[in-house]
Amino acid sequence: MHQPHRLWATSDIHIDNQENYQLLLDLSDQAYRNDMLIIAGDVTDNLQKLLDLLTAMQEKFLTVAFVPGNHELWLTDKTHQHSIEKFEAILAACDELEIVTRPVRFGQTDQSIWVVPLFSWYEQAPDKPASLFAPKHGVIDKTDELWRDFFLTKWPDSLELSIAEYFLELNSENLALSYDDPVVSFSHFLPRQELIYSNTTERRQNPLNRDDPYPEFNFSRVAGNWDLDKQIRDIGSRLHIYGHQHRNRTREIEGVTYISHCMGYPIERKSRHIARDAEHPRLIWQPDTGFTC
Repeated sequence: MHQPHRLWATSDIHIDNQENYQLLLDLSDQAYRNDMLIIAGDVTDNLQKLLDLLTAMQEKFLTVAFVPGNHELWLTDKTHQHSIEKFEAILAACDELEIVTRPVRFGQTDQSIWVVPLFSWYEQAPDKPASLFAPKHGVIDKTDELWRDFFLTKWPDSLELSIAEYFLELNSENLALSYDDPVVSFSHFLPRQELIYSNTTERRQNPLNRDDPYPEFNFSRVAGNWDLDKQIRDIGSRLHIYGHQHRNRTREIEGVTYISHCMGYPIERKSRHIARDAEHPRLIWQPDTGFTC
């Protein structure tokens, strides 16, 4: 029987944790043969392990699409001089493996969508308009001490733009294209401040997720940036996949649906900060019924 083309998504799979890696390796070798898998960043900081995982997913899916997250750009050895050099090496390796890092039409002739990767980083400076920063009142902000990016990434001295601006500028060609089918975009980082916070429905469904486990860490400083959302809307995206926060949610805001489906760490799933169904990719689109959310 002919299988339809379907689109699945996951992020923050952190395969340095063996349980996560095994869950992905245990995915069916037959069920997804006509399908595409989006991986929205944070696989591993080890380049060879990243390529091994992407290759393993290629053996299960027809197409694999990927954007690097912050973990991919960590410099944990002396192979690369700075994080942009490592980023470029990742994209070059993806090209060799035919991993999608550029816009691609997916589906069948009469039922298809565009899948558009968007590179991004967070705008850290609180005073910049693109920043998602929101102050935490009543606590000492120790984000600089707690956030490993500040110790494990390095940027070239010649960089004239902010890091967030640099990565968004790489999307210029994608913004110039004309998309004649529905668009699904994806990034690692968050494009809107509202997505940081749980809403009433989520708190009712998951009462264990009410307390802030790290009150001295202000995630909004390293979450994403508003200019990414402008790009999402400039290309007419109907649905945007993002990761990074390890809090899975679906939101419709001003005509765009935003979905986070992070695998996260086993301890987060066991504590119900992340639902158990995040152990497997989420179905996003199929040609007979369209978008599933």
